[in-house]
Amino acid sequence: MYYDNRNLMQRTSQPQTQARPKKKEVRTPKIDVFETEEKYFIRLSLPGVKKEHLKIFFNEQGLLEVKGEVITTLPANTQKVIVQEIFEGPFQRQIRLPNKLDKRNIDYSYDNGVLIMILSK
Repeated sequence: MYYDNRNLMQRTSQPQTQARPKKKEVRTPKIDVFETEEKYFIRLSLPGVKKEHLKIFFNEQGLLEVKGEVITTLPANTQKVIVQEIFEGPFQRQIRLPNKLDKRNIDYSYDNGVLIMILSK
């Protein structure tokens, strides 16, 4: 019995040496929303996202939507993945804002994996 428990402990405490099949899970990025008398400021954390993979728009329900995909590549000649914890795949975030704002004018900046959007009331 002792041997079996020890073997179980060894198997569960060691890192996985084979990559599991990836699910295309859609992640929801974290946000901060701030308000002044004239504007809304929205900040999204999007590490690993290239600017050209971002889409920002108001959807059919009138929600501000940010979506895209984190695409990574493995180094050349990679034989196997030992550990892969960093998110890769699609993301989407919908944000409900008051109707009284200028939906045609969204100012935004994207730097170091942080998207900042500014919307006028």
